[in-house]
Amino acid sequence: MQVVCSCRPRIDLPPVLVREATDSDRAAARELFARDFGRTHIVAFGEVMDIDQMPALVAVMYTDPSGALAYRLLGDALHIVALATDPMWQRSGVGGHLVAEAELLARRLGLKRLIVSTTNDNLPALYFYQRRGYRLTDLVPNSIIVQTGQEVAGFAGIPVRDEVRLEKRIG
Repeated sequence: MQVVCSCRPRIDLPPVLVREATDSDRAAARELFARDFGRTHIVAFGEVMDIDQMPALVAVMYTDPSGALAYRLLGDALHIVALATDPMWQRSGVGGHLVAEAELLARRLGLKRLIVSTTNDNLPALYFYQRRGYRLTDLVPNSIIVQTGQEVAGFAGIPVRDEVRLEKRIG
């Protein structure tokens, strides 16, 4: 016996193509990052980084980028600097495809781990990365307040104060 629920419609999604961003993808990737982060400069691991100047992967559904992942090499690690998904495609696997491709890239480059950081309020990101095997490694208390000079309300009203670092060991 099979129970079939008709309460949720089945949605056939197009395949997700993930590739290195080209110059023609830069404007769309910048728009995704600016919408998700409100800026294109990211503070992580004690540095301010301009994601416009970093290599990136893009996920394409149909013809336009539906997600982007900016990264850099940092020692023996691939640092995921920023991950953004078009709201239309959130929860459709785009972010997971981008992270999986970043992991493959790290393996091809012979790196030992992937690292990423987020803020203490970003529960969706903490959930997302931990479900994919990333482990919490560091908490940098008050680093966001030091960098921005203020404490603001973040996700679900949680005060944004700390940087939370995660890593995934590979190979």
